[in-house]
Amino acid sequence: MNSLNNIKNLGIRLLLYLFIAVIVFIYLFPLFYAFNTSLKTKLEYMSDPTSIATSFHFENYVQAFKKANLSAYVWNSIFYMMVCTTASMMMSIFLAFPLSRGYLKYATYIFGLFVIGMFLPDGTIPQFQLILKLGLYNTRLGYMIGMIGGGGIPLFVYMVYIKGIPKEFDEAASIDGCGYFRFMFQVLIPLMKPAIASMSIITAIGVWNDIIRAIIYLSSKELYPITRGLYVFQGQYQVDMPQQMAALIMVAAPLIIAYAFLQRYIVDGIVAGAVKS
Repeated sequence: MNSLNNIKNLGIRLLLYLFIAVIVFIYLFPLFYAFNTSLKTKLEYMSDPTSIATSFHFENYVQAFKKANLSAYVWNSIFYMMVCTTASMMMSIFLAFPLSRGYLKYATYIFGLFVIGMFLPDGTIPQFQLILKLGLYNTRLGYMIGMIGGGGIPLFVYMVYIKGIPKEFDEAASIDGCGYFRFMFQVLIPLMKPAIASMSIITAIGVWNDIIRAIIYLSSKELYPITRGLYVFQGQYQVDMPQQMAALIMVAAPLIIAYAFLQRYIVDGIVAGAVKS
């Protein structure tokens, strides 16, 4: 009987490993295909796009880096990512705290509106019209206003996390004469470090990868983020795929490396919030 159970458990485990292997292959194959293509010449790619590269042409990376002017755009992306991520996190925290504690009247209904907003179409067009009327088109400020958000998944995660923090902290701070902003920065935010770290990483990835709003809100090359540089490879009749893939790998590399080292913070933050709920 025990042997049958062991065989059954082994079979289930093998099926599970097989399923995980299939999922890993589905997610890693596009990255492998992009890297493999980036090592080919244009002629080799056109003759057989799916073949394995037989020779390594790393000069594609050097040429793509210069052609896309990534050295200029990367600093714009870093600036946008830092400002937009910080502002988005602060807005989400300062909104999640009174909503989760019920300090605002009709807090439940207000939170419901934010949840409904997650399922509505993107508001890029109304934002663009607003930015035009404010005279902020083709400015760093206008672009960052379009990228900053205080709702969505971060708001939901923060509300769940704050509900797990005892309300006695608020009362003790009030009795000790601790001001609102001092309480937020010295008490609440340090307690929320796992959730803040995970949501900051996810938000930063979204800002770094943005291309739609960069096309809509910006027209000056000196303001472009790094993703906008990929458009230089789009020709009228053909695309230089090896160089474009090389540029794509260079744009994605910082995110891949960062995620490899910081993925535990994402998992820890989400799991901690779920446990506190």
